[in-house]
Amino acid sequence: MKMTLKVMMALLAMSVVICSSRAEAGVALGATRVVYPAEQKQVTLGVSNNNDKDTFLIQSWIENDDGQKESRFVMTPPLFVMKGKKENTLRIIDATNHALPKDKESLFWVNVKAIPSMNKSQQKDNTLQLAITSRIKMFYRPGELTMAPDQAPSKLTFKRRAGALVVNNPTPYFITVTELNAGTRILPNTMVPPMASASVNLPGDAGSAISYRTINDYGALTAKMKATLQ
Repeated sequence: MKMTLKVMMALLAMSVVICSSRAEAGVALGATRVVYPAEQKQVTLGVSNNNDKDTFLIQSWIENDDGQKESRFVMTPPLFVMKGKKENTLRIIDATNHALPKDKESLFWVNVKAIPSMNKSQQKDNTLQLAITSRIKMFYRPGELTMAPDQAPSKLTFKRRAGALVVNNPTPYFITVTELNAGTRILPNTMVPPMASASVNLPGDAGSAISYRTINDYGALTAKMKATLQ
C-alpha cells in the first residue's frame, strides 16, 4: 500500500523537546525553573510569543520524575491560542492534598508545547511544521525545612569511589551542580536529590581539589565554592 505524501508529512511532524525556557519557534517561558511553596494554593508561569507574525496553539501539562502525566497538579489554561507579540499566564494549582513529603523537596516537570498554525499556502506546499516543547523543572518545597535554600550548596561532600566522584547531599533540597572540577579535570554537571547522592565519572589522574557552582531558585549561577575530595 502506497503511503501518501500527507501521511508521510504527518509522521515527520513529531514534537521536539527542549529542556529550556525558550523555544526556537518564538514562544518563551518566563523562568527556567519553578519553585512551588507548599503553603501556596497556586503559582504562575509567564508565556510569551516573541514572533510578530506566527500564531501558536499552546498546550501545557505537568509530569512526574518518571515522565508520566501528573494529576496532582492542574495547569490552566491547558490549551489556548497565542497570537504574535502576545503574553499569557499559566497557573499551576496544587491538588496534592498535602500528600507529598514534608521533610524534603519533590521534583516535577512543567511542559509547554507550542504548535505552529499553518496558512493555506503552507498546506498546499506540504510544509513541515514542528511542535516545540519547552520542559523545565518544578520543585515542590515544603514550608518548614531545616535550612534556607541558599545554605544548601555548601553542605555538599565529595568522595572518590571506584572511578567515580560521589556527590552527597545531606540537605532537603535538590541541588544542580555545574562547572564541577576535580583539580584540572572538568567533570559533568549533575543534579543531586535531597538526602541522597549522585555519581559522575572521575578520571584516575583527577586532583583532590574540588570546585563547583550551583544554580539557584532564579536560574542564576551561585558563586564558586571549594571542597576537598575525601
